[in-house]
Amino acid sequence: MLIYLEQQAKDSPVAKAILSRFSDVNVVEIQHYKNVFDKKIGYPTEKCLILAKSDRLKLFPVPENYGYSDAKAFFFVTQLNCVFDCAYCYLKGAFKNDFPVIFVNYPDIQEELRNKILELRDAGYSGKIVFYASNYSDLVGMETLSGFHQSFVPFFEQFEHVLMETRTKSGNIQSLLDLGIVPSNTEIAFSLNPQDIIDQYEHGSSPLQMRIAAIKTLQAKGWKVGLRFLPLLPVPGYLEIYEQFLRELCQEIDIKNVNSIFLATLIYNKQDWQAIQKKESDFELLKHLEIGDDGLVRVSAVIRKEFDQLFKKYLGEQIRWDYI
Repeated sequence: MLIYLEQQAKDSPVAKAILSRFSDVNVVEIQHYKNVFDKKIGYPTEKCLILAKSDRLKLFPVPENYGYSDAKAFFFVTQLNCVFDCAYCYLKGAFKNDFPVIFVNYPDIQEELRNKILELRDAGYSGKIVFYASNYSDLVGMETLSGFHQSFVPFFEQFEHVLMETRTKSGNIQSLLDLGIVPSNTEIAFSLNPQDIIDQYEHGSSPLQMRIAAIKTLQAKGWKVGLRFLPLLPVPGYLEIYEQFLRELCQEIDIKNVNSIFLATLIYNKQDWQAIQKKESDFELLKHLEIGDDGLVRVSAVIRKEFDQLFKKYLGEQIRWDYI
């Protein structure tokens, strides 16, 4: 195991805690994480991790038609790249290599989040504020290493009408249960697909039944749980595959007790779409997407409508689309 450690991050308690979890690790100090992260590497490398200090605010307003429509919403970034290797992941197009990065200066990031919340409240906005934490990494999948939820779940509990969403394909929730609290301001949103699709496209992620078991456990404990059916993939026989999947899912999960449900198909900006096709040349579905008037590349409107009708049949009108 190789860990690249930014010089400005080495005194961080988070970095020290992460390093303490390894008994046999080679630590290489670097001046800036981009010295490694921005290198294009097209060959297998030693398993590695980058620990860095976020040197600028990584807080972005969400695009139109993304997520909760009744809230002021933002992405925030504490990690880059993912422990899982999903064939369709837009990160393959967004970044030059797959080295995971953890920004360890959690207090600085939390101060920026606090300032944004106070800024909105001082401006007279009293509605819901949503922060999406997992658009560049699977934070639950990295939790045993990063301790992200241990730090950020209690942090968000001090505010009113504020929600943090973390999306995951991991069923390993013990670290969440170990927090010893049932948070009001955190939603754990599970990305779900039929097991055959998980096997073929979501390499390294938890099996469907493990995700379902995690959902049921968190629901029973009183956590806010979301379902994210994304990306919906129009593989051969997709309507039959997804109908069987939904039929079985509805028998296992208390749908009425789910906090939110969102759907999305494959969707990319043009640059990421072109880049990911080079990396995943055998992923045939990428070759059959359409460029819309908004410049985004996605599955056809006809197929999206078919998915919409199918999911409403089983889940009702509570479903919402990202980027419809």
